[in-house]
Amino acid sequence: MSKPMPESGDRNETPGAAPQQRPGPDWFGEPSEGSGWITPPPDNWSWDNDRPAEEPGPEPAEAAFPAEQEAEALPRKKRSPLRWLLRDLVIPLAVAFGVAMIFQATVAKPYQIPTGSMKPTIQDNDRILADRLIYHFRSIHRGDVIVFNPPADLHQDTPFVKRVIGIPGDTVEIKHGQVLVNGKPFVVPNARQTDYTMPQETVPAGQLFVLGDNRDESYDSHRWGFVPIDNVIGRAEIVYWPLSHLQFLGN
Repeated sequence: MSKPMPESGDRNETPGAAPQQRPGPDWFGEPSEGSGWITPPPDNWSWDNDRPAEEPGPEPAEAAFPAEQEAEALPRKKRSPLRWLLRDLVIPLAVAFGVAMIFQATVAKPYQIPTGSMKPTIQDNDRILADRLIYHFRSIHRGDVIVFNPPADLHQDTPFVKRVIGIPGDTVEIKHGQVLVNGKPFVVPNARQTDYTMPQETVPAGQLFVLGDNRDESYDSHRWGFVPIDNVIGRAEIVYWPLSHLQFLGN
């Protein structure tokens, strides 16, 4: 009796021998000759085709350098001395000077007092600051210490500093060492009394009557007349130098 023939594609098995295991998905290694494939793989098949593709990992990060090292790594540009002089010195000084000039022309301006006509309130060579804006917001009051350009007929260019005694419409008179405004004594603390007299006068419209606090030593309205209001520069606010004379003058 003849032996049954194996089915097509099955390898020969020896009776009584343990069946060999076929390669499965958990078996790794290259198939070798006689490994027992049931059906040979296609010609273009590779064992690597069944392996999972490896995902690309993150690209290596660039090394981080401290700001100091990074700055050192960059080439330094040479600074031109002329460019440095213009940018860091000349231009800032020019801007500061321009701001100071605008401030003096519109807000406040310093003055040095060359005489003692305002003693004891303001001493010789004291430095004061005049407010140039105040009379844009309020009228001139009696008792204000003002800075003004002298009347044109005096032919002087240096501004004067005096105290307002009479405003337009007031009557002013000086007798017995007293200054009378509208018939009443006008008292200024610390002002020195006068040794002269002046008949009663009425202050014209648009004019002011001014006196120095050092009455006998002051070149003021009792000698040359009235001051046009348009000549007023501003009100003296403070004696700022020397520091030992520091005081506020505004009312």
